[in-house]
Amino acid sequence: MNRVMFVGSNSTCQRPLLRVAHVGLLLIVVLSTAVGQSGADALPFSTAYTNHSLGFRYMPPTGMLDKTSTERQTIQAKSAALNAKRVLRLLLALESGRDDSPAWHSVTIEAYPRNAISEQDDLKAEAQMSAWVAGVSKAEATPKQTIISGQTFAVSLLALQEDRTRKGAVIWTTIHNGELLSFAFVANSPERLNELVQTMKTVEFFEPAGK
Repeated sequence: MNRVMFVGSNSTCQRPLLRVAHVGLLLIVVLSTAVGQSGADALPFSTAYTNHSLGFRYMPPTGMLDKTSTERQTIQAKSAALNAKRVLRLLLALESGRDDSPAWHSVTIEAYPRNAISEQDDLKAEAQMSAWVAGVSKAEATPKQTIISGQTFAVSLLALQEDRTRKGAVIWTTIHNGELLSFAFVANSPERLNELVQTMKTVEFFEPAGK
């Protein structure tokens, strides 16, 4: 699923946003379960994804394909073509395979400097970041808040339409070491989406290298 968001621009391969009501209780169940608890190669998950510069680690689901390199190349090509100066930084992009499969799901982690957003309210800035990660220009609703590993996250629930397929998405955004940091989970079924959301319990934060 190719999606590139250039901050402050409508130049993006966007997935149109649907009303959250189209997902209804399915995403509400996912949120209540999660919040109540504080070419491509198959990834070997004997160790977690660790980002030493930002100071966090995360254990992704098993059996997914690593699309990080190809997605970064796509972003670089499109940003160069449009002369975009401000682009979300892709840290990790995983997919399960063909996105028209009922079992399809994806995980992405993206970052953007907090001081690059003029909004003074952190929750609103996190909601804006989540909207960009979803490929839309602005947040449609105030996100819920929860705490994971000592960090307060804004949790946004979205319904996305891609071609004829409706997808559910849950995006977790926090501010850590001066960066807006988003974990985005998208799936074609509520059951798979719930499984993805549960992996947020593996997130750990630590003092980044050089500090």
